[in-house]
Amino acid sequence: MRHQIEYFAVMSVALVVRALPLQAVRRLGEAFGLMFYGVDRVHRRIALANLQVAFPKKSAEECRIIARAMFQHFGRLLLELLKFASLSRERQMALVDWEGQERVTLALGQGKGILFCTGHFGFWEQQALAHALKFEPMAVMARPLDNPKLHNLLEGIRTSNGNEVVYRRGAVRKALRLLAEGKGVGILIDKHMT
Repeated sequence: MRHQIEYFAVMSVALVVRALPLQAVRRLGEAFGLMFYGVDRVHRRIALANLQVAFPKKSAEECRIIARAMFQHFGRLLLELLKFASLSRERQMALVDWEGQERVTLALGQGKGILFCTGHFGFWEQQALAHALKFEPMAVMARPLDNPKLHNLLEGIRTSNGNEVVYRRGAVRKALRLLAEGKGVGILIDKHMT
């Protein structure tokens, strides 16, 4: 039942953000993230504990400010991803700034595989979608979501521009094979991938 409710909530939000301009989606996403900061005590505690370990010289208040900003960022990222996925490919490309594309072009031109690594920050989901349009589709390594309906929704978004999703089971072997074939493989470095 919980999975159905979560899925219904996300689909309702997706319908709303499709109709809104991008600036409104960003503001709504930040408000959404702040709401979760207020109600999700478990993840708020984890974030604060991690920040205090990572930044032992920062005060508890400074850590709270960073945690709130992080929740805002993830709320914005979620809603922007739902909006981004609803846009035409041309509009998606118009929203992306590129830096370092000459290195990707050089590596692709040499027929070498490329390992793209990023941390759990920024807009990594949009980067993978735009990469498939600018260069060529790539494989992205991911952890399945706990909610099967949301998992299918996210996988549909991730593969909408031709990318492939590689999950844990056999991931290393599959990634090495794709790299040997000259393909790109995207890895998000976080606690779930170690």
